[in-house]
Amino acid sequence: MSSMLKLTTCAVLAATAVSAAPAIASDGSHWDAARAASGNRQDPGVAQAIEQWAVLSQDGSLSFNQYSWLLLNYPGFPMEAKIRGYAEAALERETVDPRTVVAYFEKQPPLTNQGRARQAMALAALNYPGAREAAIKAWRGGPMNDSVESALLYRYGDQFSRDDHDARMDALLWEGWTQAAERQLARVSPARRNLFTERLSIAQGRPPGSLGVPLSPTDMRDPGYVHARVQQARDSRNTSTAIAVLTSRPQLSAPALDPEKWVSNMLWAAKAASADDAVRIASSIDDAFAPGTDISDQSFRVRDDYTSLMWLGGTKALWNLRDPRRAAPLFYRYGAAAKTPGTRTKGLYWAGRALAEAGDKQGAMRYFELAAQYPDHFYGQLSLERLNRPIPNLNVMPGDVPTNAQQAAFNAKPLTRAVREVANGYKWRTSVRFFREIAEQATTEAEHVLVANLASELGRRDLAVILSQSAHIDGHGNFAVIGFPQVPVPSGANWTMVHAISRQESQFAMNAISHAGASGLMQLMPGTAREQAGKLGLPYDQSALISDATYNLRLGDGYFARMLSYYGGSYPLAVGAYNAGPGNVNRWLRDNGDPRNGSIDWVTWIERIPIYETKNYIAKVLENAVVYEALYPGKGYNRGRYPLSNFLGKPGPG
Repeated sequence: MSSMLKLTTCAVLAATAVSAAPAIASDGSHWDAARAASGNRQDPGVAQAIEQWAVLSQDGSLSFNQYSWLLLNYPGFPMEAKIRGYAEAALERETVDPRTVVAYFEKQPPLTNQGRARQAMALAALNYPGAREAAIKAWRGGPMNDSVESALLYRYGDQFSRDDHDARMDALLWEGWTQAAERQLARVSPARRNLFTERLSIAQGRPPGSLGVPLSPTDMRDPGYVHARVQQARDSRNTSTAIAVLTSRPQLSAPALDPEKWVSNMLWAAKAASADDAVRIASSIDDAFAPGTDISDQSFRVRDDYTSLMWLGGTKALWNLRDPRRAAPLFYRYGAAAKTPGTRTKGLYWAGRALAEAGDKQGAMRYFELAAQYPDHFYGQLSLERLNRPIPNLNVMPGDVPTNAQQAAFNAKPLTRAVREVANGYKWRTSVRFFREIAEQATTEAEHVLVANLASELGRRDLAVILSQSAHIDGHGNFAVIGFPQVPVPSGANWTMVHAISRQESQFAMNAISHAGASGLMQLMPGTAREQAGKLGLPYDQSALISDATYNLRLGDGYFARMLSYYGGSYPLAVGAYNAGPGNVNRWLRDNGDPRNGSIDWVTWIERIPIYETKNYIAKVLENAVVYEALYPGKGYNRGRYPLSNFLGKPGPG
């Protein structure tokens, strides 16, 4: 079966897929035909909701009724957690009928402790079952309005246990609510009063130990106590004290109550530390989490800082200390904490490289095997080369077919209706938020198929790309064909790189405009586009950058060809220059070595680029290039058994 015929299978996999889809074109133009056929949809109710969402998601000063109207009638819209936070904050400013509050929280459970406290107050006002339990939960959670604190204490104070009071004090200190903590200190248990007194004193800015309060060895293992000392050092920009505390601290007695704050402080200190201390700080992080905690399930901020800390520790151990055995477990934890396959494979690959440098070939191969499970990602492709394996067949379709009931439920969702509405005539930034949301809400393979069908129906390549990426995160890797769509390419253009760059730059959204002003499929800056148009003998038309795909691709291809020629055919340097400019690339060649002459290997050189966006960009564009040539043989070049190394210009595989 040809790849394009398989695209038909993917696009209409659901039993209820569009019956009048345009014929599949070998150059990808069927996407444009589908988009034209879908027309400008009009769903007045949804259009009004989108208009309200645009306001409510950016303004935290509006009324509770405005936020709750959107949240209750159009659940699942983008940035819902942010809007829910605004709604709960509005309850602090307004007097809202308890029945309204209770009904709201039945549909949208509280996200903040202030919200939990307001829910408890509303339940208590109505004498509803569960009021006491809600009050205890809110009390233990810490921060709340002073008047709510007084009301809960008046009504339930005799029902709060010493453990409840200790939990509240702990939460207040982690959150930095020192005034409420001063009031709470009298209620805590005698066994923990000294510890809480010392933590409060530190939080108020006094030097540790200045009160002369005796602390037990167990107290000094308390995560809140260690956090208080590090936070005080951070607030006063005293990095040496923070580093000393973190490198000499004992094993924590319990997990950190707020892992986000804990990991943030560890990363801050490690960045200022020596290489050895940075490795020690990174290696000591796990006791802040309960045994068996999967970091990839934590919040984005925890994951982001955790992986940054693991990467910092791993690279310091490998590149600065020349200690690959200390580096390998940190790289592994970096990958294991990641949600995205790109980060996961990066950690596994570098763990393998570290063990290979340490002489543990068997251990290295195990890590390369794990990374190679993601052949459409940069480090998965390098790992395949290390294992001496070719890129596997990527033309594999999902097996689940949504039922009629699943299709009907999907079509009825407010978010699906909104995606249909924003697919035509809305600004790109609005559309892409809804596209990402509907892709991220899909979890099963059948749900991802429903979104893939919707992308095909609407003719939105960008939704297809976003869907494919989201499916991979959820463990569904069979969406490569629809996730790497084609676009008609001008005659004589570099077919592979036009696709590889466009997929990374805009996900093939013609109307994409970046914050910096880059426009269209290949995200051209006005100055670059004007210069390139002159070199090609074309008139410059800024509006055509987002209205004429051929014009945009011709200019983008021409500029990339110039960079490729300037760097003597080096794809990674040309791709880096396309993103960050040749001036930056030339500086990195001077500062970090030139991989073309063997002074540094290509993969290390890319990772040492100081701009995260650019190092990630080079990897993404080159992995895209490998996938496009694997999916559509004959459109690009046959680069042999090691296609990524061929693009990199590496002398050996992996």
